[in-house]
Parts: sequence; structure tokens; C-alpha cells
Amino acid sequence: MSKVYFLTSRVHKGKSLLERYTQFIQEMDVSFLAQDRQILIKTHFGEDGNTAYLNPLYVRKTADWIKKKKAIPFIGDTSTLYRGRRNKGISHLELALEHGFSYASVNAPVVILDGVKSDYYKKYELNAKHFKEVQIAGAFTASDGAVILSHVKGHVLAGMGGAVKNLAMGLANRTQKQRMHGDIKPKFMPAKCIGCHACIRICPVNAINGEGKQIDIDIQHCVGCAECITHCPTQAIQLLWNETPAVMAEKMAETALAAVKMLDKKLIYMNFLLNITPDCDCDGAVDNPIVNDIGLLISDDPIAIDKASYDLVCKQLPLSNSRIENKTGDVFKCVHPQIDALHQLAYGEEIGLGSMTYQLIEV
Repeated sequence: MSKVYFLTSRVHKGKSLLERYTQFIQEMDVSFLAQDRQILIKTHFGEDGNTAYLNPLYVRKTADWIKKKKAIPFIGDTSTLYRGRRNKGISHLELALEHGFSYASVNAPVVILDGVKSDYYKKYELNAKHFKEVQIAGAFTASDGAVILSHVKGHVLAGMGGAVKNLAMGLANRTQKQRMHGDIKPKFMPAKCIGCHACIRICPVNAINGEGKQIDIDIQHCVGCAECITHCPTQAIQLLWNETPAVMAEKMAETALAAVKMLDKKLIYMNFLLNITPDCDCDGAVDNPIVNDIGLLISDDPIAIDKASYDLVCKQLPLSNSRIENKTGDVFKCVHPQIDALHQLAYGEEIGLGSMTYQLIEV
């Protein structure tokens, strides 16, 4: 049975959650935090316009803790598949700075884990049901351990975003992200095309041809690298978001497992149940929180910590003036009725990513 430690968000003995988090981690014995080890703090910098992402103060306290162990922290995330400022390495770094993730604020350098063009990755031979091979961000695989800081919230495809989603979508390069989301094939929207031919020039396998605004994509030849999608200035080429939620959940769990195995399980997970919004921090339009703040969880098991997060959220009453005001039942199901948020965890347990059985220890 996995242990999951819980710190309430309520003021306790005159101390805030930030103070108690800082105190608690100082007392933790994490074997991979050792002198000169390079330790990743994996977080999410938030999309442009988003304000729900994890407060950089928690990242700062985590970096300070790692430095006290004489290890070397760095903070990172990967670029996104969809268009936006987090889509490319340089603009992603600029956005991270705007959102408070500067060296002065977090006491560690910020790195885009999959490189400037999402072409820095390592392959892992998984031989699972959906993926025989998984591509994981190179800077993550080069680290000596990782602290996974996850903001728990709803998600339009996964039902809930927590540690598993942070490991999977958060550590995959763009090609792997696309493999999780669909069958990796783009579609052409003629009405949006301006005939710039950026897609033709960028395609690494010459699967795109055409003249003027008449573009032809050879789907059979396409390798799903997503470059045409990300370089199209008008979104005339878009991703087929056609994977079923259940299969995508399983693909996420397999990708997460590959990441964990690549680092030989030298990871610890911290889930923040604060500002629990209905959708992902990748969404620039942030809706009101759906339940009250709860606190944070710490564990060495990504499945256990996500299951504990799920259980704690579902014990809460929906907030007024939220998307699920006056609704009853499973909170995440109220937000996204067609999605089973537990499927990613059940499948993750099945393939050995962790255990859904846990002991909750309040500290």
C-alpha cells in the first residue's frame, strides 16, 4: 500500500500551507537528492492568459530544498502541440518569465525540456499495448532525479489532470503528444490557407505538395511529426483530435510509465489541490474553481497520489458561481460527463505504474 501525505490548505497552528510545505520537505529523506546531482523540478508554466497554474513560490521553496541537499535544481516543461506561445521553445521561455518563473524568483534556471524545436528527446522501448516505443524529452532523461509538481484540475479529455498527465503530456515531445491525442494525421482547411507553403517546406518526408492554395497531404506517407501544424501561420492545417478518451488515457499511462522507467523511478510527486479549475492550465480562458482549496499531497507513487487527489476532490461540494453549481455526484464527472477520470489510473495500475490503494497520512 502506497503512502500519501496530506497537508491541508487551512492555516494550522498559525502557519500557512507554504510554511508547512517548506518545513515538511526539509524533513523528507529522498535518496536521489545528493551532492552534485542535477534534479529537475517539473511544473507547468501556464498558457498565455492563464492564471491558475501553480504559484512560483512553491517552486522556489522546492528549489531551495534541493540546494540545501547540495544538489543542483533546474525547472522545466515541454512545448505544446497546439499553437500558442508555449508551442516553441523561445516564446515558451518568454512566457515562463512573464508568469514569474525567473531565476530571481525561483532560484534555479528554467529549461525547455524538449529543446527549442522539440527535437531533443530520447526513445524508450516499452512494448506496451499502444506504444512499442515512446519519445521523452531529453533534458528529463539527462537529469539525476525529478520532483513532479502537479496542479490538480479538470481536463477535457482525461477528466482530471494530475501527476500522470504531468508525466505523460508534460514530458513527451510533440510527436509523442500527437501520438497520444490521435492517429497522428493532420487535416487541411482550405478556407484558411494563404498559400505560403510553410507546410511544404517544413515536412521532413515530403508528404505535402501543392500549388497556390491547393495543398495535398499524403496521409499514408505522413509520419506525424506535427511540424506542418505548428508552422502554419493561419491554422489551415490542424490536428485530428480523434482518439477516444479511454484510449488516450491508456496512452498517457504508457507514456508516463516510460518516463518513470527512464529515470529508474528516481521521482517524487507533489499534487497541489488549489484553485481547482474545470479545465487544464493549457487553456488561456480560465473558469472559476469548481470546489474549495483542499491542500497538497506528497507521495512516491503517481497512481496513488492521483487517486487520493480524485477522492479528496470528490468529497467536496461544488462551489456557487462555478460550472457545476448545484450539481451532485462525482465532481470531475459533473464537469466532463463523458469522461472516466479514473481510467488512466486503473490502466496505470494494470501496467505497473503504481497502485490505486493508498494510506492517507495527514501531517
